[in-house]
Amino acid sequence: MKNFDEMVDYIVDVGQCKTQKKFRALVIQGILAGMFIAMGAIGYFNLVTYTADPGLGKFLGALIFTTGIIAILLLGSELFTSNCLAILCVYKKHVKLASFLKILITVLLANLVGAIIMSLLSTGAGIFTEPMLETVFKTALKKTTMPVGQMFISAILCNIIVCAGVMMAYSANTVTGKIMAIWFPIAVFVLSGTEHIVANMFYLTMAFINGAGITVTGILISFVVVTIGNFIGGSIVIAGANYYLDKDLNFK
Repeated sequence: MKNFDEMVDYIVDVGQCKTQKKFRALVIQGILAGMFIAMGAIGYFNLVTYTADPGLGKFLGALIFTTGIIAILLLGSELFTSNCLAILCVYKKHVKLASFLKILITVLLANLVGAIIMSLLSTGAGIFTEPMLETVFKTALKKTTMPVGQMFISAILCNIIVCAGVMMAYSANTVTGKIMAIWFPIAVFVLSGTEHIVANMFYLTMAFINGAGITVTGILISFVVVTIGNFIGGSIVIAGANYYLDKDLNFK
C-alpha cells in the first residue's frame, strides 16, 4: 500500500501522463469510459426494477453499478469525474492549467459520445423492458426537474465521494486491493442518489431517445450544473485539500 506522499506523487504522475497522450487515444479511452459507466447502469436498472424488495434492489444495483468504474480503473480509460482529481499536477506546477482543462473538456465530450452510443445500442438491442424504461424515465424526470441549487450541491457531494474512492484505489498496489478499495465508495455514491455527470449522460439520453417527458433544456441545464459541481467536488475540495495536506504535513 502506498503512503500518502507516494499516493500524491502517483496522482501527479497520472495527471502528467494524461496531458502527454495523443488526442486520438484520449478520445477513444473517453468514449470507452462513457460506455463502461453505462454498462454498470444497465445492471443497476435491471436489479432495481425486478428485485421484489426495493431496498435490496437498490443495494444490489449499487454493487453491480461499480463494474463500470472498476473497468475504467483497471483498463486505463478516461473518466471526467475521476480525472478532476488529477488536477493535483497543476497545483504542483507540473502542468499548466490550460493544458489540463483542455484534457478535461475532451474527456467530458468523449464520455458523452460513449453514453449516447450505449443508449442507442441498448435501445436497438431491446434490453430495456417497459418496466425498466419506466424506472429510467422516473430517474431522468427527477434529475431534470430538481432545483438547480440542490442539483449543484448534490454534484459536489457526488464527486467528493467518487474521488475519495479513486484515491483509496490509487493507494493500493494490487488489483484485488484496488477493486475492494473503490467498490464500496462507488456503491455509496449510487445509494446516495447524488449527481454524477457521466452516469447522467446515459440516464438522460436513454430516457430522451425512448420518449420520456423530459426537455432538451432540462437535459442541458442538468449537464452544465452537474459538470461544474463535479469539478468543484473533485478538483477543488478533494484535490485542493490533499494539495495542502501534502504541503503542511511535510512528508518529503
